[in-house]
Parts: sequence; C-alpha cells; structure tokens
Amino acid sequence: MNRLLPVLLLAMLASCASSPRPSDEITGVTEEVVQKQLELGIGYLRQRSYQRAKDNLNRALDLDPKNAEVHEAFGLLFQLEGEYELAEKHFADAVRFGPDNAKVRNSFGAFLFSQQRFPEAIEQLSKASENRFYPNRPAVFQNLGLAYLRVGDKENADYAFTRAIQLNPDQARALLELASIRYEQRNYVEARELYRRHTRLSPKTPKTLLLCVRLARIFRDQNEEASCAEALEGIFPSSPEYKEYRESL
Repeated sequence: MNRLLPVLLLAMLASCASSPRPSDEITGVTEEVVQKQLELGIGYLRQRSYQRAKDNLNRALDLDPKNAEVHEAFGLLFQLEGEYELAEKHFADAVRFGPDNAKVRNSFGAFLFSQQRFPEAIEQLSKASENRFYPNRPAVFQNLGLAYLRVGDKENADYAFTRAIQLNPDQARALLELASIRYEQRNYVEARELYRRHTRLSPKTPKTLLLCVRLARIFRDQNEEASCAEALEGIFPSSPEYKEYRESL
C-alpha cells in the first residue's frame, strides 16, 4: 500500500477542484476568491510545489476557516509531506465542517487506511459510501472492501467489491479482489470471469499471475498455466507470489 500512496493521493487530487460548499457566513465575492485560491493550491499540489500550495490554501483558509475542502486539501498536502499529525488534524476538521461531504470522508478514510487504522477507515468509508450522488462512489466501495479485508471480514469485503463493480464494471482492483474471493469460495467459473475482466483493464502483477496459474490448473489449461508461470518467474522472481508458486510445484 505504501508504495502506491503517492499515486492514490494524486488520483484523489484529480477530483479535488469541485465546488466546495461555503461556510454559512461566506458569500458572494469572498466565496469566489476562496474557490480560486483552493483551485490554485490544488494545482500547485499536483505539481508537488508544496510551498506555493500552502500559500494559496492559507489565503483560502484565512477567508473561510470552516471550509471543509480547503482542510481536506491541507490534509492531502501534509500527508504527502509525511506530516501525519497535521494531516489528521486537517482531515478531522474537514469532516467536522463537512460531515455530509463524501469526498472528504473518502480522503480521510484513505488516510486512516494508510496509517493501518482499518476500523476507523471503515467508519469513514462506510459513511462516504452512503452518498448515492457522489461520482467517485465505486472507488469508495473498493477502498472499503480493501479495509474490510485488512480486518479479516471477507463477507463485508465481498459485498463492498460487488457494489463497486455494480456501480462501475471497470473498477479494476475490485474485480481482482473479488476474483480472489470467488476462487477461495471454489466458485471457479465466476473467479475466472472476474479475473479475465480485470486483465483487460490492468497490467500484470504478481497477484494476477499467481491467480492465473491457479485458475489454469483448475481448468486444466496447461498453455495458460505455463505462460503465467513463465511471466511470474521472468518479471517478478523476487515476489512472495513467485515463492508461493514454487512451493506449490
């Protein structure tokens, strides 16, 4: 998860420029200035120009101290900088000032997940998933499924990944994780279908190649088993999945 963190954070930033709901006392021209400063701050954050991002976000916060999405942006910024206490403070403020903002709760949930605080992440992501109009809802369910897996709750993980795929049939990670769950349930036909849908969307990984080998053995497809085993050995020879494959011979 840690090596994916910068990518995930930058993906969240791609949707951070939506129009925030201003605090009750913020209206008119001030609201427009806050929005402009927020957008500039997020733009600099995407470029990893952290000081310039802080300058713009501070201007926005000076004008609207209760703006949930400005606090969210600060949370993402400090998370990228490794200032986790400050990040959590701003995420908590973002949720406090925007309790119904699914994007804010998703960001906070992802932060808690990265800190391996999985029950707390589940709480935030569950609340985010309740917003039926949030455009990134499939990813929320995917994140929720991953969090449930980390606490060993495969039943709820199954449900979350299923919902992610229902909302977005191309939710790649959810397809892979649900394929693995179906394999463990010995529902091999559905596992293979989900696996194949995943491979059309994402590059090969040790996990997908090991699952490929296992499914090929079930369906007695020696050519596919050999192809995936060769790729696992050639591309990921140091991976735990390759070691697991070797031990299965």
